[in-house]
Parts: sequence; structure tokens; C-alpha cells
Amino acid sequence: MKLEDRIIKTIQSVLDKRPEITLKSRLVEDLQVDSLDKLMILSALEDEFSIAIAEEDFTEVVTVRDTVEKLEAQGFGD
Repeated sequence: MKLEDRIIKTIQSVLDKRPEITLKSRLVEDLQVDSLDKLMILSALEDEFSIAIAEEDFTEVVTVRDTVEKLEAQGFGD
């Protein structure tokens, strides 16, 4: 499974009743992610990829694509 698909699936597992999630989805504006949701997403991503993610590393994340790019920068790819 591609990195993008794994991230979207992980976010969907946390935000089960939100609109369709795409790479262009904005976390706050489109998916109504609040600070608790963000922490739950980070925790789910840590579990999915068996890594530790510093919350401050994701302060600039706006879209799902930004999340993909952050994880790619940490060495995760297809």
C-alpha cells in the first residue's frame, strides 16, 4: 500500500464520520480536526509506522499532503 493510502486510511480511522479524505483535504477547514483529533491522528500515525512523532514537527501541517510530505522527509516512502 502506498504511503499516501496508509496515511489517509489512518486518518479515516480516527475521523470515521467526516467527509471524504483526499490529499488536498485541509485538516481544520475541511475535516474539522480540533486539537484532540490532531493528537489522536499523530498517535495513530505513530502506531501505523512504529515511529515517534514530535507534536511540534506537525504544527505547520495544513493538508493531508503536508502530512505525507512530513513523513517522507523522515524517511518513509512507497
